[in-house]
Order: sequence, then structure tokens, then C-alpha cells
Amino acid sequence: MSDEVHIQELSGKTLYFVRFNSSGQVALSDGSSFENWGASGHDADDYDVAMAEVGTGSGHYVGSFDAAGNIAAGRYIVVVFLRIFPSPQNGDIALGSNEIIWTGAGELTVDKVLANKAVQTKSTGVIVIYDDDGVTPILTLTPTDGESTLTLTPS
Repeated sequence: MSDEVHIQELSGKTLYFVRFNSSGQVALSDGSSFENWGASGHDADDYDVAMAEVGTGSGHYVGSFDAAGNIAAGRYIVVVFLRIFPSPQNGDIALGSNEIIWTGAGELTVDKVLANKAVQTKSTGVIVIYDDDGVTPILTLTPTDGESTLTLTPS
């Protein structure tokens, strides 16, 4: 997938984002691994993912969360930065952040859950929600039956 990260900012700026996992580690630019910020002498220039302004003068910037296909499914925090130096630096200004639930192939959104095919297995109660292709599972809900509650757990 592409262009999952969006932000509105003044036109003509140079923006990039970085990705953090639930442990607070940051991804290398290609998504090949996560590490503590500054490990192995790395800095913002090793973690940045470029964003592009859509159209001339729009001020709408987009970037692809995992263009290289290296990031596993999970919850991630994306922080967008304004580049103020010739290359990304640790002192760049953070403009905003957001959480992305990544399926390993694209972002899991409410629209995908509500609009796509869902199949429930009657014997187990498990509900599988499929991606746009109708074949690739993007969310599995497994019921747990207690004395007074029924809980659906994503897996």
C-alpha cells in the first residue's frame, strides 16, 4: 500500500516521518529493523521516510508507511517532522503524530473492517474480516465466553 501517512502544512516545506513500535524503538528508514534512537551512531537521517506534497501549493503531504514491505503487522506511532536543515537532524521540529495499525500489507482502518467481507465460523464463533481482495485476512476476532461477558479479542 502507499500514502498512509497524511498531514496538512504550509506549502513548499520538506517533511518526513519516523515510525516507533510499541516498545518505543524507532525503525530504520527501510523498515528492516527497530532500535533505540541513536543506537550504532544513528540519527534522524537514518530513520526518516520522505513525504511529498500532493499538487502544487496544496500543503497536503503524504508518505508511504512501508514501501519496502519490511514492517510486520502491529501498532505503530508515526511522528511527522519539518526538516529545517539540509538533511534530517535530531533537532528538527515535530509537527504531529498518529497511530497506525499495520496489517503487514496495509493500514487497518474502520472502513476496511466495516466495508469488507466478514465470515463467522459457527462452531467456534471466530470472525475473520478480509481485505479488499476478499481472500487476505486482515483481522480475526476470537470470542471468549465468561459467566457474564462475551469478549471478542483481535488476533
